[in-house]
Amino acid sequence: MEIISCCGIMCGECPVYIATEKNDEQMKRFLALKFSESGRELAPEDINCRGCLSADRENDKFRGGCEVRSCCRENSVRLCAECRKFPCEKADRNIPQGTEHRARLEEMHEACKELLQ
Repeated sequence: MEIISCCGIMCGECPVYIATEKNDEQMKRFLALKFSESGRELAPEDINCRGCLSADRENDKFRGGCEVRSCCRENSVRLCAECRKFPCEKADRNIPQGTEHRARLEEMHEACKELLQ
C-alpha cells in the first residue's frame, strides 16, 4: 500500500522515508546536512520518518518543523487536498506549482470538492 504525505508526496519516493525504512545511517547523515537550516540544525538521528500521518515521535525535530503537516493537523485533515482552503498561502509556499505532488493534491481536491462544502 502506498502512503501519501500531507503535502502529496508519495512516501515511498521520499529520501527521508527511505532512509528510515532502510535504517541507512550514511543517507541519514547526508539528509541531515541537506535539510539543516539556520536555527534548525538536524542530526542523523533526526532523520526519522514513517510518514507524516504516523503517530510515532509526534514532536520530532524533522516532522515537527513541517508547516504543511502542522496546518493539516490544525484543520483536522489528513492531507491538503481534503482542506476547504486548498490551495492556500501555506500550500503555495511549501508545495510548488508544477510538481507531481502538487498536481496529485489538485486532482484529489477537485475530486472531493463537492464533499467539502
